[in-house]
Order: sequence, then C-alpha cells, then structure tokens
Amino acid sequence: MEKNLKNSFENWQELNKKVEESFGKFEFSSIKKIRKEQRKIEDSIYSILLENANKDLKELLPSECGEMEIGYDMENKIFYFVMFDPDYEESEETKLMAITINLDKKVNIIKDFKEQ
Repeated sequence: MEKNLKNSFENWQELNKKVEESFGKFEFSSIKKIRKEQRKIEDSIYSILLENANKDLKELLPSECGEMEIGYDMENKIFYFVMFDPDYEESEETKLMAITINLDKKVNIIKDFKEQ
C-alpha cells in the first residue's frame, strides 16, 4: 500500500485522465480496469486519512471509503471524500460534508460542502 501521498495523488490523477480518454472513446471495459486501480489508491489515501484524523472525526467516518464520492483538487493538492453529514441524518434536509487530506497529512472537514 502506497504511503506517499504525493505519489498517490499523482497516480490517481493520471488514472483519472485515462478514464476521461476512455469515456471519450466509449471504452467501458478499459474504464472498469482503470477505476479498479483508482479504488486501490483511494483506499490507500483513506487509510492515511484515518490514521491522521482526530478521535471525534474517526467516530463519524466509515471504516472504508466505499461508496463515498471522491475528488481531487490538483491546484491545492487536496483529496476529498464526500459523504452525507450525519448531523442531518434525522432531518428532511440533506447536507454533504467533505473530509479532506492534503500532502502534509492534514485532515479537515468542510461542512455544508457544495460541488465546486
């Protein structure tokens, strides 16, 4: 498992470019293979996030990134794991929150996360 976030971020982004190219060519079997590799990297990054998250945050997070939406901010080198905000679980209003990790392994929460 890759422990170097810089390499993980770069490898994930390279695979993301390949996914985009394959979508343009309708090469769906290729996309499946590439996404499988991306998921391995996402799992690795998520395990590093869990290692560096504070106790309160760890209690909110699932043990695996599984079905969370994933994003990467290339400019700021921040990886996003987006999930439903548990504070709104009982509410009719749905809100998202993003858990982020940067190259320095700093973990943050963005409440009321909106796609950028």
